[in-house]
Amino acid sequence: MNDPHLEPELSVGEILKLYLSHWRMFAVFTAVLFTLSVIVYVVKIPYVATTSIIFNDSQNSAVQAFSTQFFGLNKSLQESKKGSSLLSKHIEYLKTREFFEAVLAKIPERGESGQISLEERKGFETFRDKYLAEIDSAPENKIAVLQKLDRWTKAQLDSDFEIKIVAATPDRAMSLFLVNTVVQTADALLRQRELDEIGRVEKFMAEQKKDADEKLVTIGKELAELQNRDKSMLPLGSKDKIGDYVSELLVRSNELKLKISQNSKMISYLNKDRTPGADNSMYGVGGQIENLKNQNDILKDQLSQVQASIESLKAESRELPFQAQMAEDLKKKSELEFNRYKEVSSALAKLESLKLSIGRRFDILESARWETTVPQIGLVALALLSILISQFVGSLIIYFRYLWNPNVVTAEATRNLVVWDGHSLDPRVIIENSKIKLNLKQPDKDETVNVI
Repeated sequence: MNDPHLEPELSVGEILKLYLSHWRMFAVFTAVLFTLSVIVYVVKIPYVATTSIIFNDSQNSAVQAFSTQFFGLNKSLQESKKGSSLLSKHIEYLKTREFFEAVLAKIPERGESGQISLEERKGFETFRDKYLAEIDSAPENKIAVLQKLDRWTKAQLDSDFEIKIVAATPDRAMSLFLVNTVVQTADALLRQRELDEIGRVEKFMAEQKKDADEKLVTIGKELAELQNRDKSMLPLGSKDKIGDYVSELLVRSNELKLKISQNSKMISYLNKDRTPGADNSMYGVGGQIENLKNQNDILKDQLSQVQASIESLKAESRELPFQAQMAEDLKKKSELEFNRYKEVSSALAKLESLKLSIGRRFDILESARWETTVPQIGLVALALLSILISQFVGSLIIYFRYLWNPNVVTAEATRNLVVWDGHSLDPRVIIENSKIKLNLKQPDKDETVNVI
């Protein structure tokens, strides 16, 4: 039991007494770490200002729901979902250099507008004095400021309908001013980007409408010229009407021929057995004959006109299929252009309603305030962290100084084990109270093993 290589075991109570006896060490570590935390808090910890932009869609806005239904947008396009969504595209834009250049241009405009609070004005003056004073002197200065804006600000998808914007700078007032400037710039630019997309579609639709209108006018003129052409049968409207017209002319021609034949027979009958010079008075036989001859002359003139019309119809009938096909093609083209004109006009009307809805697509939920601009890590958290680290470091010191012995490893065993080496007890193994202690020291030559 008095072997110097046998190490006594420590109970929980003894370990607690050991810890309590070193309370001054823990207090010193805690005080030092807390002092360092306060220094870091004052010098390094940034102030964080937070605000949000709400994205209105068909699920949370009546205006957007009406616009979506009226315009007929795809549900998957209009609604925001995490992942590859419209909001994700907007967030990626808020990380581009173009956006930060717009923010940099907005900072002096907003800072000198007089529409900001005193705290924000103080933040603007701090930013102006530190970063805007020499921004125009060299391109590197502007790039450095843009990089700082990129590091200080962060945009992320906070929910299905919300973009969260955070600004963290070394100065509280500057964080407040910067985050409100960034959110106002983002709101304006995101609206403008969507309006630009609608504007490109609207421009295309207006061009299509103008083109359809011009083609309708041109086709109408061509169709009118084709139907109003001299000696054209197209105004008759259809082949049935043309056939009826030809039949009517043929009937008229036969009637005239029959009338002329009847008059000629009557003239021959009156001239039969009539002596020359006899009864040449107006109301006599001679007058009747002369009257019948005059009627025949008139009827022959009418017959020649009817026959000329028939011949003209026969000549035009050879071109009728081609002209009719041309007229039919022009009518079909006119219908197609009219349908296109009608669809484009309807789309332009829907675009106007969509432009109205984009004006309410984004809303700033609440601007950042002075009381909500807080340090990234509070003093209470730093104090708790100092206590935790001091306890950990103190425990390590006590363990390595008082509890840890690199020469002795204790192992619990349920049996008494003896290791034999060459039919002799292994001097490295000591059995004590049914516990095996492995002595890592090299044993002396004359050292013996005590078995208790």
